[in-house]
Amino acid sequence: MTNTRIAFLLATIAGCGPTFDPASLINTTRVLGARVEIEGAPDRASPLPGETADVTWLVTAPDAVPPLGWAFTVCTTAACEGGLLAQFEGTDSPPRLAIAVPSTDVLGSATSLFVYGEICDGVDSLPTFDRQSGVPGCSGEGTTVSLALALQRGDEANHNPIADRAFTFDGQPWPAGDDPCSTGPRVSAGTKDHVLGTIAEGTDREPYTAMVGGVATPSRESLQISQFTTAGKLASQFSFVEAADTSAETSLDVTWEAPVDAQAVTFTFVTRDNRGGTDWTTRAVCVEP
Repeated sequence: MTNTRIAFLLATIAGCGPTFDPASLINTTRVLGARVEIEGAPDRASPLPGETADVTWLVTAPDAVPPLGWAFTVCTTAACEGGLLAQFEGTDSPPRLAIAVPSTDVLGSATSLFVYGEICDGVDSLPTFDRQSGVPGCSGEGTTVSLALALQRGDEANHNPIADRAFTFDGQPWPAGDDPCSTGPRVSAGTKDHVLGTIAEGTDREPYTAMVGGVATPSRESLQISQFTTAGKLASQFSFVEAADTSAETSLDVTWEAPVDAQAVTFTFVTRDNRGGTDWTTRAVCVEP
């Protein structure tokens, strides 16, 4: 068989294959992240031994988030060999855990706690725990989630970045709002190349000491912004600010194509540093006929 014939067959197979929605499209109930806050210091993401860490999970959906059930297990080791530290179960939305961090005597040399959970979809899927292992689950459909909760074992605290900076839509200020079809912005269905812009401030990327080859090395955080939409097409799911960027402010943007039908569209932006700090915010646009 000639190379031309093989290329034609491969192209035909690819063209007949299934198409997949991009990961940036919210077309079902999704868990997008978790934010750690310390009781009494909500800007901090790294608890000290003996403190309480509040962990909130970001759950979103194309429309209103449906009723949820959830179950979580907290361990001091990745495989929970040392037994379970705590278990949580509830129906509040969003899921929120208040984790009491053990003392130094209990933690030993541990630098993280490990959180494993299941967030169950709807009233027909209830949270469960395995009787022997304590592993959380759901009686029906659910989402498995996990978090390595970094502990502060020295003088360097890790603070959460701030996601809600100066957002713009097509160059105009873009404040948060619940009803974009009353407050704007408005766009026509099917239009393209709309520019979603924001600012990342240098203060969100903290300096810290990293161990590189066993040597304490001065480092700085990087930022990753994950972008999601309930309709239309984003050109990219991620925007980045590298650790080497020394700017006091870094402008970031991504283009978006509006859907072909009229509707209110919600965008979610999740900002993460590379040490466990997380924050998020939302914006909305009205798509008109």
